[in-house]
Amino acid sequence: MTDETDFIDLYGKLRVEPGCSLDEFKRAYRRNVALWHPDRRRGTRADKLAAARLQRLTAQYGAAMDFHRRHGRLPGAPLPARDVERVPHEPPTVTSPSPRPPQRVQAKHWYAATLAIAAPLLVWSLWPANEAVETEVREVPVRIVPTASVQAPVLALGMTQDEVLAIEGEPTRRSEDRWEYGPSWVRFEADALVDWHSSPLRALHTSTPGPHP
Repeated sequence: MTDETDFIDLYGKLRVEPGCSLDEFKRAYRRNVALWHPDRRRGTRADKLAAARLQRLTAQYGAAMDFHRRHGRLPGAPLPARDVERVPHEPPTVTSPSPRPPQRVQAKHWYAATLAIAAPLLVWSLWPANEAVETEVREVPVRIVPTASVQAPVLALGMTQDEVLAIEGEPTRRSEDRWEYGPSWVRFEADALVDWHSSPLRALHTSTPGPHP
């Protein structure tokens, strides 16, 4: 999947669902453009990151609008009821009963079944009672290969705003030194992470509610 058609990433940035209306989709896009526009940055160190994010967002939005023009819906949205093809129910298959075999064929089957049961019994009765049957059992060692675990990055004091943005994503609200993620928040001083609060309602990527126990 290319960056332009990564619609799951696009919906996550805009904070909308694939089944939202076109007006809601456009409003969410305009809000994000206003948030990441270079005119709001004024020479900060995140200028290049903001420009790259805005360029990718614009490409994804253009691909989604092109999809809407061709299909009449946003990518991932459910099909309209009129476009759902109704598959006709197939009539149940009626299997005709197999003809009854002649009496001679049934007799042959009965003799074969009787012979299959009697042959093992005859062999068992003729087998010496005192002869033991030895069975060799070999244990095959099973090698267990440990699986390497990949630990996801977590917040740490001193992280830059770009590093926090890469871990937590877009905040729901931001100011110069404080970003909010719903009921959770992070705080910066001189572009360095100095404090945070992780709420159970929207937990941050950290193992502790705050940096200080």
